Amino acid sequence: MDCITKLKEMKEIFTKTEKKIAKYILGNLENIKGMRAKELGEIIGISQPSIIRFAKKLGYKGFPEFKIALSEAVIRKSSKKTKIVHDQISMDDISSEVINKVAYQNIEAIKNTTSIIDVTDMEEAVDAISKARNIYILGAGFSGLVAKNLMYKLLEINLSASYLDDTHVQLTSMNNTTPEDLVFAISHSGQTYEIIKSVEIAQKNGAKIITLTKVVENPLSKLADIAIKTVAENVNFRLTAISSTITQLTVIDAIFILLSKINYEKNLSLAKKNTKTVKILKIKK
Repeated sequence: MDCITKLKEMKEIFTKTEKKIAKYILGNLENIKGMRAKELGEIIGISQPSIIRFAKKLGYKGFPEFKIALSEAVIRKSSKKTKIVHDQISMDDISSEVINKVAYQNIEAIKNTTSIIDVTDMEEAVDAISKARNIYILGAGFSGLVAKNLMYKLLEINLSASYLDDTHVQLTSMNNTTPEDLVFAISHSGQTYEIIKSVEIAQKNGAKIITLTKVVENPLSKLADIAIKTVAENVNFRLTAISSTITQLTVIDAIFILLSKINYEKNLSLAKKNTKTVKILKIKK
């Protein structure tokens, strides 16, 4: 995940002072590379140590390393290849610009997600799913569509998976979970109340908890045994979830393929059988 994306994604956990720093930096990207921490602090009206702590919170050793990462991100985003599409979508964009920008944002979101995914977490998630007695999948809104997609994929390889989209059914099912069961909760924000409450019940019963949320720590990911994170591009003109859904689906596809590899011949046979079964619903020409 590049430096500019970090600044945008982590804004929700920044303090008031840190938000002030981030806002200035994002509004003056080209000017930061020539500044020292003390100079930047004087311009913003805060101390030099605050600037250094901010850089470290983003994962850098200090302000100089932060500036290098920021400069590299600025160069990539202003390169000739991406210049026409890296701006946020506006009402003035013509159709071709909207198409290019949406595609670019989705591609960037997937790249950023793959750069921060912990492979060990993915492998542990796959192992836990393959061994679970029952797999309960939770998700609301657009994350619910992703949850349903995961259920279909797990059923394809004969795993006991259920997508629970009714709150009462969720709570009842979570009451009946055991340590042999697994709950896979999907919520980009990680703040969906009914999902959190359901997961808390399952957690008390000892069920394994996997969450799929945004990269910044959130109430749902804090409950997880395995917390898988995604990155979504922030855009101003956003009527509905776009890149967050794409990144979630990418993670689900990767999990499905990794699961399929565990017993490849058996799963291939199941896939062929399922494809043949579904063909009876196709209209013949």
